[in-house]
Amino acid sequence: MRRLNERLKGLIQDWFPERQILLRGTGSVRAAQLKPAHQCAMAAFLLLLLVWSVASPLAFLAVWHGQVAAAHHAGALQAELSGTQADLGATQAQNAALAAASGAAAAQARGFTARAARQIDALDAQTKAAIATVDGIITATGINPKRALKTQAAAAPSAQDHAALLNEDLAQLQALSAFLGKMPLAPPVAQMTMSSPFGYRPNPWTGLREFHVGIDLRGAEGTPVYATAPGVVSFAGSETGYGEIVEIDHGYGLSTRYSHLDRILVRPGDKVGLRQEIGLLGNTGWSTGPHLLYETRLDGAPENPLNFLKVSENEVQN
Repeated sequence: MRRLNERLKGLIQDWFPERQILLRGTGSVRAAQLKPAHQCAMAAFLLLLLVWSVASPLAFLAVWHGQVAAAHHAGALQAELSGTQADLGATQAQNAALAAASGAAAAQARGFTARAARQIDALDAQTKAAIATVDGIITATGINPKRALKTQAAAAPSAQDHAALLNEDLAQLQALSAFLGKMPLAPPVAQMTMSSPFGYRPNPWTGLREFHVGIDLRGAEGTPVYATAPGVVSFAGSETGYGEIVEIDHGYGLSTRYSHLDRILVRPGDKVGLRQEIGLLGNTGWSTGPHLLYETRLDGAPENPLNFLKVSENEVQN
C-alpha cells in the first residue's frame, strides 16, 4: 500500500510539477507558487466539468428519442385502433345486410312452401279420387280391396305433413292398381254366349241339383281362348270331367280355369300376358257339346265370373 502511494505521488509530481506563476500589478511583480496538489485538484475539476458538458446533451437526446419513439408507437396504436373500428363497422353493416337478405329468403321460402303445399294437396286430392275409382271397381267384383295391401300400414302421418300424406296415398293407389291389373276382367273368348250360369243348377247328365263352379260359354270348336289377366300357368293337361284344362295363377289368391279345351297352347310355368291365346275351345271331358267352362277362383274358392266380366262391361248373351 505504501509503495502504491509513493508511486501515485511520483506520477502526480511528474504530471503536475511545482510551478511559479508571476502576477504583475501596478509597479510590482509577485510570484505565486502552484503546488502539484493544487494542479491535480484543478485538473480533476476541469475533467468533471468536461464530462458534465458532454453527458448532459447525450442524456437530453436519449430522453427526446424515447419521447419521439413513444409518440410514434402511440400514433401507430391509434391508427390500428381506428382501422379495427372501421373493420368492425363494415362487419356490422355486412351482418345487417345478410340478416335482411336472410329474412327476405325466409319469406320467399315460406311463400314457396305454401305454394308447394297447395300443389301437393291438389295432387293428393286427384290421387284420392283415383283411389276411390279403383276401390269401387274392385269392390264391385265382390272382393275386399284391402287384399291388395299386403303390408301393414305404417303410422298415419301428421295432417300438416302434406308430402307424407301424398306419398302414402300414392303407395295405396299403386298397390290397388297392381291388384286391379291382376284381376280377370277381360273376356276369355271374343264372342260370349252363356249356356249355363254360375251357381246351383240341374246336372245335365243326372238331373240332380248341383253347384256349377263357373259359366259355360258356347262356341265353335277351334275358337281361340284367351287369358283374362296376366299370370303364370300353374296347370296344363287333362283332368277327369274337365277334359283338357289350363289353370292360371294371377297372384293375390286369384286364379282362372279354362276347361273342355280342344287343344292346349301353353305349358306349366309359362308366363302369360293379358289376352294371350292359351288354347282352343273344344268338347273334351264331360261335355254335351263344344263350349268353354270358365272359372274364377279366390283362394281356391269359386267366384262368379260375371262379377268380373260385368265390371269390364263385357256383354254376355244367354
